[in-house]
Amino acid sequence: MASAGTAVKALLVVAVVVIIAAGQEEESVPRTPNLHPSRGVVLEPSPTSSTNIPGGTLAACTGELIATETASVGERGGLTLQVFHSDRDGGRSCAVVTKTGGAREQRGELSVTLQLHNYDGQRWPRYAVHRHRGRAVRSDAIYLDDTNSRCIRAWARFDPDRGRAVTLTADKLGCRWRSPLSRSRTPP
Repeated sequence: MASAGTAVKALLVVAVVVIIAAGQEEESVPRTPNLHPSRGVVLEPSPTSSTNIPGGTLAACTGELIATETASVGERGGLTLQVFHSDRDGGRSCAVVTKTGGAREQRGELSVTLQLHNYDGQRWPRYAVHRHRGRAVRSDAIYLDDTNSRCIRAWARFDPDRGRAVTLTADKLGCRWRSPLSRSRTPP
C-alpha cells in the first residue's frame, strides 16, 4: 500500500511540473544548446521562429502601402496582412502580418510569405517566408528586392492551437498594369 501511495505522489509531482511548463511562454525558456552532449551529439532546442532570408528579417516595412487584407479570427479577433513597396534596391516589396483583438492572446503558428508571382519554388531571393510559434502579435517583416514592375503575391496564415486556421491572400501586386486580385478566406 505504501508503494502505491508513493507512486501516486510521484505522478502528482510530474503532473504539476508538466502543467507549470505548459503555462510558460515559449520565449521565456532559454534557447541555448546542450553543452554536455550525449554520445557526441549536441542537442539544440527547436527555434520558435524561422526564415529563409539569409540576412534575416526586417524590424518593419517601409514604402507605400499597396495592399491590406483582413479576416476575423474567432468572435473578437482578427488577422491583418499588409504589403508595402518602395523604389529602394530596384524595388523592395515587404510584407508583415499582425493579430488584432482577442487573437492577440491566442497561441499558435503565425506565418507570412512573399514571392514573385511567376515563381513556384521556395528559395531566396524570389521567395521569402517567416514563421513564428507562440503568442507573437506580429510577424517579422519579410522582403524581396528587384521587384519594380514585377508581380508579387503575399499570403499569411494563423493556425491557433485551438480554433480554425485563417489564411489571407493578396495576388498580382505591383505589376506594371497593377490589377490587384485579392481574397480572404477561412477554411471550412
